[in-house]
Amino acid sequence: MFGYVNIQKDKLTEGERGLYQTFMCGLCMSTKKFFPDIARMTVNYDINFFNVLFHSVAEEDVEILRQRCVAHPFRKRTILKMTDITDKLAVANIMLVYLNILDDVQDGGSLKKKTALKFFRRSYRIAENKWKEVARMLNDNYNRLREAEQRSTDNLDAVCHHFANLSAQLAKMVMGEKCNEFLYDLCYNIGKWIYLIDALDDVAKDIGSHNYNAFLQYYNGNSTDVIKENLEEITFIMYAVLNKIASCYNDLNLTKYRCLLNNVIYGFIRQKTKEVLDKYKE
Repeated sequence: MFGYVNIQKDKLTEGERGLYQTFMCGLCMSTKKFFPDIARMTVNYDINFFNVLFHSVAEEDVEILRQRCVAHPFRKRTILKMTDITDKLAVANIMLVYLNILDDVQDGGSLKKKTALKFFRRSYRIAENKWKEVARMLNDNYNRLREAEQRSTDNLDAVCHHFANLSAQLAKMVMGEKCNEFLYDLCYNIGKWIYLIDALDDVAKDIGSHNYNAFLQYYNGNSTDVIKENLEEITFIMYAVLNKIASCYNDLNLTKYRCLLNNVIYGFIRQKTKEVLDKYKE
């Protein structure tokens, strides 16, 4: 379920793209502080969105440094100075990546996935010991999600609630008292969208591997034809979630790093939704 929250690079200036990368570098440096170097490979655009969002909600003026790193040893880069938020998200990200790989392996994942699981097990144990409360929350929601899928739940809201709740609870644990109802609901619906867009994108793959798919179960079908036949309703479902995301985001009235957040909320995730829906029109 990773790889669905990103930026529209062509809609940002060079400086704005650089700022987003600077936030990524801050996560990478926080990951380096706690984990073996291989764990830095797990830093991704999805978790970086929350990194930018949480710093914006905290109204935190981040400090930007220029220094070299292992990926760019010969030229100094702009790097976000590590903060409490980047540290917490770095730890949570390791857990999320590990549990996501574990979920794939349990669904009959490839040898590549099984190998990755072994590589990241040590990092996961470090993360688990460092923030046990979050580890329990993430495991609980992943287990509830897996149980719902194994029961072949045919209720879209019921099955995606667990991943949506995971996203909202993470916001609450990272941000503490600064997590108001609008941020909580925004992160809940971002999680809901991620689960639904992943399911919609993976219909053909899930048919081939005989894995659970929320849309196929909801429409009681086992072919891409059932998606095409119900595409109008599915489009309504997806854009209803997107509109809720935009509404919660607007209610936050954020002022910092809006150029990046607007690009994701109003641009990228809507573009991604259209791309996935358009697959079934062809």
